[in-house]
Parts: sequence; C-alpha cells; structure tokens
Amino acid sequence: MPMTFRLGYLDLGSTDVERDTAFYTDVIGLVPSGSASDAAWLSLGFNDHDLCLRSSSDSLLAVGYQLAAGTTLDAAAAHLSAHGIASSRQSDPRPGITALLECEPVPGHRVQLFKDMAAPARGFAERGVAPIRLGHFAFMYPDSERKLDVFYRDILGFHYTDSFGEAVNFYTCSHEHHVLNIVNVPHARHRLHHLAFQLRDYSAHSRAADTLATRNVSLLWGPSRHTAGHNIASYFRDSAERLVELYAEMDVFLPDAGMVEPRPWHKQLPMRPQRWAPGDVVNWKTSFEFQLSKA
Repeated sequence: MPMTFRLGYLDLGSTDVERDTAFYTDVIGLVPSGSASDAAWLSLGFNDHDLCLRSSSDSLLAVGYQLAAGTTLDAAAAHLSAHGIASSRQSDPRPGITALLECEPVPGHRVQLFKDMAAPARGFAERGVAPIRLGHFAFMYPDSERKLDVFYRDILGFHYTDSFGEAVNFYTCSHEHHVLNIVNVPHARHRLHHLAFQLRDYSAHSRAADTLATRNVSLLWGPSRHTAGHNIASYFRDSAERLVELYAEMDVFLPDAGMVEPRPWHKQLPMRPQRWAPGDVVNWKTSFEFQLSKA
C-alpha cells in the first residue's frame, strides 16, 4: 500500500515568475493564492496551492505528496531511515502546510511529504483552460541503477502500471493510472518533461483548444488517446517553454486486481501493466509531427 495517496503540488523553477504567473492565471485559469519576492503560489480552487513558481533556472525544484491516513510524519521518517534515506522535518515551510518531511533520494530530486494542507476552497476559476486537477508529471533523470524506481516502487509503495521500452516507467499512488512518469535517459540532466492537468471531460478539449488559440498558443500534439493510461491528451508549451498536457478519461487503476477498470476502447481485456514498444503512444494510431519522446 502506498505511503501517500495523492500528488499534492509541484514547485517549478522560473526565470520570470511574473510572466509565468500571468500565464497560469490568465491562460490556464489557476487562482493566485500567495506570493513572495521570488515565488508565487497558485491554486486550482480548493487546496491552498497546487503549483508554486520559484525564481530558478532549474525546471523541477520539488514535488509534494500527501501522506496516507494511517501514516504520520514520524512514521514516514523512520521508514525512510530504515531504507537508508535521510530526511529533514520542516515547520511552517510553505503556505497552508504546518510541517513536512523532505528527502532527496537522488541528487536534485527533492520529495516533500506532508500530512495536511489548508483548503480555503476559493472556488474554481471560469477563465482560461479551467482544469479541475493537477494530475501528474514526468521528469527525466539518468539513472542506470534505477534508484528512483526503487524509491517510488519499493520504499514509497507506488504501484507500477506501465512502461515504454526500457526508458519510461509509470507509477501511481492514487486511483489514476499514473501520477508520475520516470524517463530514464542516459546523460540527461534532471528536469521536468511535462506536467499535466485534468479537464472536466473529453468535450472540454475543444474549449481548451479554442482558448489556447485565442492566446496564440499552438497545440503540438493531440487531442488523441494514449496507449498507456488511455487518457485523451493534448500538449502545448507554456510561457517558459515547459511542456504541458491536458487530459481526460484516464484509466482507473485497481491495485487489488492488478489491472485497470475495463473500457470498450481497451484492445486487451483485462488491461494489465505491460511494456509498450517505444514510441507506441497513440491508441488511435494518429501520426503527429511533434514527437513526445524527443521533447
């Protein structure tokens, strides 16, 4: 059973916090929840924040996960220590969180575990793309020893759900098919590959595409249905050239059954975790000039 039950937030580096904040509020539709001289916190509408933009040249600064109901910070610290991972406890480290545990399982990948976050429930914005959830993220890391896979799968207890070849592994700690993708590329630097927001439903893709078009933001890929996860997705670049995914209809993972909930569009029944061929990312077999594997 995973130690955590949801992806809480992402801390992204920004070379222009003001510019990126404007993009995520006006174009994406997030709600500003706080700011500092070098940072801005943004919410989808319920939690204190889902995204933090901090002044930095690094693309991915930290990821936060909320601990499962039966796991305390002390228990999490002891569990990490038993597996040789040092952690530090921080008090009032960020808005809405009174305490968290931070560790760095590999250099540059900071993981923050928290028990509770304030939920002012400011309400969802009806402007821009207007997503309903921060769903997942993917990051690149050269990891010949698969230390990150061991950390997420064996130590935090995430469920493995799919792969693309030997390079990309999907993991989840929630009901969704994946909350993170580890992209293992030799000689790559640790960086964000993409972040993903969930839309209300499939029909919201057309509204999102129209909204982006009015802001002169071009779709690079999609909408189309993926193979792994079977989410209907589209991709574009934000104001800092980060790759952003919008998705709907993600597979629901059933860990006790070792499969995802059956759907009519699944080409295999039951649909279990598998290793897809590299590049076999489109269930509809649509061809796109933009290659996600090279992003």
